Amino acid sequence: MKKLRLFIKRAGRLPGLRVPIMRLWNTYEHLKFVFHVNKNVCSFEEKTVIEPYRVYWISPNKIKEMSGSSFDFIQDTGRIIDGTWDKDAINIEKGSIYKRFEKVFLHDVSWEETKFYNQKIQKIRTGNPKRYATVSQLDSKLDKYESIYEQFKTGEYKLQSELVTENRCSGLGDGGRAFFPSLTDYTLMRHEIAVNVGRDGTLLRNDGRHRLALAVLAGLDEVPVRIVVRHSEWQQHRDEVVRLIEDGIENGISAEGIHEYVQEEYKSELKNIKMGLEHPDLKVIFEEYFENI
Repeated sequence: MKKLRLFIKRAGRLPGLRVPIMRLWNTYEHLKFVFHVNKNVCSFEEKTVIEPYRVYWISPNKIKEMSGSSFDFIQDTGRIIDGTWDKDAINIEKGSIYKRFEKVFLHDVSWEETKFYNQKIQKIRTGNPKRYATVSQLDSKLDKYESIYEQFKTGEYKLQSELVTENRCSGLGDGGRAFFPSLTDYTLMRHEIAVNVGRDGTLLRNDGRHRLALAVLAGLDEVPVRIVVRHSEWQQHRDEVVRLIEDGIENGISAEGIHEYVQEEYKSELKNIKMGLEHPDLKVIFEEYFENI
């Protein structure tokens, strides 16, 4: 798949082929995403509905760690997975990308002074580049990071759908438009920052490492994210919240009183849940029910 991606990326640089090749790749990605979402969501019988296409706006500071285990941001979307994968989380601020951006954007270190830049230049000069074939390509990518950071500093964050509308998606697999946009644009969110949810509700970064690091460093209040994988114990918490909501409704508790009812009935468990009932993956359950009452 990596070789195919590299071939398509290179072919996309040829005059007149870039747009159709990017559309072809994004169409493939769309079909792959929808296929796996449908397969994953239909493979379990949990009480609480999984909404794989939903986007949540949350503070980037709520995502302090990244998953040590690797999940495919497309193929694993909608899965409920047991095990200890949420126990080997890594602090994002200790990662190389965060430290690199911190030096450049907070401590005024030039790219040319960083180890990262000089390693990339060395690979380009020795004819062994893995990603950037020329210095110009490398500089262009770093300029893009600077542009994103400055945009984030103003408090502005663009959804993938907005970037597509403004024709600002320029790379392979960047969430750009596929063929038949009226049928495929609803999956543009597949390239938003992706997180996994651990057993206690901890949000673990899965994809979007550059944007998340820049958002934290720029002090953004909130960013759009989507959920890829949930731990099975977390899904059990969601199921229990649904049970309590339905129990409260059946007993005639008003919509306004349901939240307090669930808070009281589930208080022993909520003490161990990050953000409690304010967790975005729990808040959405109340929103769904209140809309239907």
